[in-house]
Amino acid sequence: MEPKHAYRRTLLKTALGVAVAQCFPGSALAQSGYRTRLEWQHFKKTSQYKSFLSAIAAMRANTNQADRNSLRYWANVHVNYCPHGTPYFIAWHRGYLHFFERQLQILSGDPLLNIPYWDYYSYATMPAEFTDPSPGNPLYLQRMSANVRNALSLSPFAPTVYNFQRGTWNAFEPKLENVHNPVHDLIGGIMATMQSPLDPIFYLHHANVDRLTHAWALPDGKGIPLSAFPYSPSNSDPYWAGMHVYATDLSLDRFLTLIPTWLGNDYEGNSVPSALPPIASATQSATTRLAANTAEPDQQRPPFRAISPSPGREISPTRRSLGGAIELSLDEGSASIELSLSKRDASELARAVTLRKNELRTRNPSKAGAVKLVVDKPIVSDAGSRGGYFYALYLNMPPSVGTPAVRTQTYVGTLGAFQIAAASHHGPASLEYDVSDLLAQQAITDFSGLSLSWVRVDGNNPPIGRTIQVGEIRTELSYEVEQAEPPPLPKPPGWYGRPPRPEKR
Repeated sequence: MEPKHAYRRTLLKTALGVAVAQCFPGSALAQSGYRTRLEWQHFKKTSQYKSFLSAIAAMRANTNQADRNSLRYWANVHVNYCPHGTPYFIAWHRGYLHFFERQLQILSGDPLLNIPYWDYYSYATMPAEFTDPSPGNPLYLQRMSANVRNALSLSPFAPTVYNFQRGTWNAFEPKLENVHNPVHDLIGGIMATMQSPLDPIFYLHHANVDRLTHAWALPDGKGIPLSAFPYSPSNSDPYWAGMHVYATDLSLDRFLTLIPTWLGNDYEGNSVPSALPPIASATQSATTRLAANTAEPDQQRPPFRAISPSPGREISPTRRSLGGAIELSLDEGSASIELSLSKRDASELARAVTLRKNELRTRNPSKAGAVKLVVDKPIVSDAGSRGGYFYALYLNMPPSVGTPAVRTQTYVGTLGAFQIAAASHHGPASLEYDVSDLLAQQAITDFSGLSLSWVRVDGNNPPIGRTIQVGEIRTELSYEVEQAEPPPLPKPPGWYGRPPRPEKR
């Protein structure tokens, strides 16, 4: 058995091949260069398919959560260390796949085994091998939905999306996470929880997220911060300083997760989607579509409902609630609510939005901080916890929404069982959505009231009745001035696709 210390990464001072050979003795990467991850329909026709089945079967049968040969170990890594809705969501999971893939190779005895991916932008129905309930099928679990088309959006791949990391304007990472989350929600079952790595489809889902990131970044890396190989403070962006942590004895230098090839992986399909997949006959029903940046039929704003308002108040020395609504119950319906603001709060909000507009024009740091939509203390019901649905959130949705541009100008994000589980596994949940840029791009002159709409989006087998109880939904002004990003480092032509080489010292 490979010693545990073989996994531990320290700051690399050599080229990739030598570094990986030292950390993973005998690995295929140390001998043969990049490994290509295949799309499932291709992968299942290779000799690695049998290796994958045997390894997953063994990992599911192993109930020792302290053993890396158990899926429970990897589920616990996800529970205890993964970032969701925070920086490094994409990069951390890239390293997670890297380590899990290595364990598959060790357990199967197949050094050529790679994690396959499911290209749900080409076909949104889960591969049949994962939905076959035959006894002994290691890929089968009971799930709520096998089709994820209603979770998909082309928004991350719009030509205007250039920045990468969360916290920058119009960034790719949060947009792709807004696709990632509802895929978890619609599939449901264990995938709607933080124990989602217990479902084998989890790894195909995240391999596709990783592939889509790489495809978006090609050929020039777009706005991804630059790093030397290895990381060097003198000519690398501080974004890549430090380590990703997966366990007390399992970590990885952050800079290695900048490009898949720096971890020895590539994908057979490296193009971004240009259209949503066709609607399968099984999903041609009255289910509601997620309507962010897609060419869908006209959608009417959901009807308004009465609320119990909450007043504006100080939340902390640097945050103020502008008011909201308390004790909201979400079910299979869609609804809109009106959030009224006091004259003082409306004036403060108008000032913050004006400053954000100036920031977008001049790219200077805003002094007013950010405007947040906060979903505080959401609790998922028993029926809701199984997933099979989610809610698309819209701010100031017009009575009729018929074009992708209008949807994009009002779309906030999604709310579902998976997001709530991710936000609550270390304490009471509170979900925040930064709506500063959204408000700055809306032609609003009267800030005495804001409207919030939630549109229920269903999978194949959605729950009926109450799914989520929310303690409070409110808008907040954050006066915390975020640290300005340092000027981006100049990027040499072809840096993103260039093979890594040691930094000269």
